[in-house]
Amino acid sequence: MDKLLTRLYRLLAWAPLLLPAALLAAQTVPVLDSRALWFSDEIRYANVFENVVHGGKWLVMYLNGVPYPDKPPVYFWFLAGLLPVFKAATPALFMAGAALSALLLLTATMALSRLVARAGREVSLGAGLVLVSCFYVVGLAHYSRMDLLFATLITAAHICLFRAWGRERAMGWAVAGFALAGVATLTKGPLGLAFPLLASVAYLAWTGNLRRFFRRDVAVGLGVCLGLLGAWVLAAWLGGERELVENIFYKQIYRRAVNASHHGQPFWHYLATLPAAWLPWTLLLAALPLGPVARAGFWRGLWQARRDEERKGQAYLWSMVLTGFVLLSALSTKIIVYLLPLFPALAVLSARAVLGLDARRTRRLWLVLCGLFAVVAMALPFGNMLHPWPDFAVAGLWWMALASALAAGLLWWAARALGPASGLLLAALVVTAWVQPLAMLTLPSLDPVMSPRAQAQVMGDYADQGYVPAAYKIYSGVYTYYSGHDVLETQDLERIAALLAAEPKVVLGMQRRYWDQWTDRPATLNVIHEQWIVDQPYVLAVQGGPAAPQPQAPDAGADAGAALAPGAAANATGADPAPGTAPQAMPGPAPEAAPGPDQQAAPHGQPEQAPAPAPDKDTGTAPGESDPAPAPANATEQTI
Repeated sequence: MDKLLTRLYRLLAWAPLLLPAALLAAQTVPVLDSRALWFSDEIRYANVFENVVHGGKWLVMYLNGVPYPDKPPVYFWFLAGLLPVFKAATPALFMAGAALSALLLLTATMALSRLVARAGREVSLGAGLVLVSCFYVVGLAHYSRMDLLFATLITAAHICLFRAWGRERAMGWAVAGFALAGVATLTKGPLGLAFPLLASVAYLAWTGNLRRFFRRDVAVGLGVCLGLLGAWVLAAWLGGERELVENIFYKQIYRRAVNASHHGQPFWHYLATLPAAWLPWTLLLAALPLGPVARAGFWRGLWQARRDEERKGQAYLWSMVLTGFVLLSALSTKIIVYLLPLFPALAVLSARAVLGLDARRTRRLWLVLCGLFAVVAMALPFGNMLHPWPDFAVAGLWWMALASALAAGLLWWAARALGPASGLLLAALVVTAWVQPLAMLTLPSLDPVMSPRAQAQVMGDYADQGYVPAAYKIYSGVYTYYSGHDVLETQDLERIAALLAAEPKVVLGMQRRYWDQWTDRPATLNVIHEQWIVDQPYVLAVQGGPAAPQPQAPDAGADAGAALAPGAAANATGADPAPGTAPQAMPGPAPEAAPGPDQQAAPHGQPEQAPAPAPDKDTGTAPGESDPAPAPANATEQTI
């Protein structure tokens, strides 16, 4: 069997992108529309995207009707390219954006293997298989955010710059590399330029060619990069978004780098999180011959061979990993997803290491991976005893436990029968099969506790009837996408009290703990809905109505994926209700008629809003980064 699978591996290596891309498609395409958007990144980015395509906010991003300085525009432009296929800002479009971003990262990793590491087709195939079987990459391929695209652009910049450093003059490669770094910066932030810049300087210093950095083509390339960034900033400034520009330079760049008010972590944070993020391939360390690393001769030989042409690609890969790791560790803000631009280089290095193992060490690797899946299989059945959500059952845990046990069994067999290439092929297939019950059963079942859809839709029903929607101490945009309305957001209870005094009809959302601590809350407020969202229960209360609206019967002629009118949001994923105990609205009489599917909800007057401080650090977040946006500052509600 080992010979047969090894021959298959070598045959597949003639088109090394084909199999990893097929495995990625098998992991993602069947479940593009299987769940709702989750708190907090997905729902915020969905509303930002609505502002782009329906509010015309193509240059400066808007969230909940006000400028959103946290993210630049490129990712949302990328999503707009999918509108001709999906027709509307539905969850399927955002999941497709994540899957397509993963495919682009996979392609960039293959190019990195061939053009930088100068690896053969078999190593390139191995790098792709390592990447699509990394648990964290698989998870991000099912989660809507810009980091996969960000890492792709950074990797492409690395490739171009490495090609430039191999020549005395390379105007085309240098300009392309720095231009891609500029586009990466306009996708997520300044790290898009910092990663390739630092890796290049470290590589040139290591190879004794640092003077290459001070050539005319580098100056032109940096000029093009800064020109792209300056053009965006200038356009935003001239467009009247001066406060936003100041916010970007101070809060989003300076504060995050040196004095984070959110996601601050100690310097050793990534030493603990990188091994977890790179699973299962972190366990490769158990099979590697690490003894020589402790000997002085190893480092002496490494230094003497630093200018060897055959090793320069390997040196650049290590420059990518080490400088990126040091840079991230030096920043005040530390989030695990920031590590993603290191993964393409790690994938190539890991694939080369796996394929170079001898028989004894190969057997050890597959046994260690077998042990990992065996532990997961034993732990999963207890999942519903450990989670924090009362009276809620996560679906599919037994199916996942069974899949983990089968994976452990196959890897046990691999340890006895398979070599490095055939075992790597089997490991990627095993992870792809293991993902199926996770993506089809377990993740959709988490909607009632991970997505604010249920509570936001109740808020939207009230807003359709003329109630003023408001929220206290939440991440900006939590309710906006699924309610279909901009929401007055504040962290000042006095402003909430003023709103309740001024408006006879208000629907208000907040965490249960703040509701319980509100000692002088008006007696006119009645709780009509409660839902756990990630790690906190949230309540919805109304003034001017004793009960929650009953759901309207769906219009048979209305498609949930129809193009959204300004101010409207897609309130359904197209999927059946997820297993588990979903939050329920309190019973009450039927509401007044709400706008039909082809009507835009009329804007509701709201009192002036003022900027509020960042949310409490213990506010629940979704996997990955969740940057709090400033509270709205508009004088009246804007229809997006």
